[in-house]
Amino acid sequence: MRTTVKLLGAGLLLLAATACAANSGAGAPAGTGSAPETPTAPTTSASVPGTVTPTLGPPPSQTVGRPTQGIAPGDDVIAETQVDARELPEGYPRSLTRSLDGQTLVLQAEEGGCRRISAHVGEQTAQQVVVLIAVQPAPKGRMCPDYLREIKLPLALAAPLGTRTVVLRQG
Repeated sequence: MRTTVKLLGAGLLLLAATACAANSGAGAPAGTGSAPETPTAPTTSASVPGTVTPTLGPPPSQTVGRPTQGIAPGDDVIAETQVDARELPEGYPRSLTRSLDGQTLVLQAEEGGCRRISAHVGEQTAQQVVVLIAVQPAPKGRMCPDYLREIKLPLALAAPLGTRTVVLRQG
């Protein structure tokens, strides 16, 4: 019985050692690429004396210049003096941008879980544009996932915004 236990123990030890060696690259034939790469030093450019071109680092990103959050290129933030949000309840989104031609407003908000946000353009006069914002809260007694995401709701205008005031209201 003792011999069987010793043989099983030795076999498990040998199996574990073999598995560890396989994961670390030990025992692999030379030239198979398992050796760690050593970084090279920066080289001096022959074309311009005194300049150093690095040879380390990842390749340049393909998304340079393309924002994933915030204001999109070609949009303009509307000045706080041009937005009237006095009638809007606390917790409602108030961040607005406009397209360069002024014909589209974009309401930026965060929604998540069971909370949903919608908006539409109401009355438009020569002095003001009314934007009605609705926030649908989570239903009572219902469990909702815990996440937030940034949304952008485009709002088309009949004419460019210009100097008109944007009035934000619940609706």
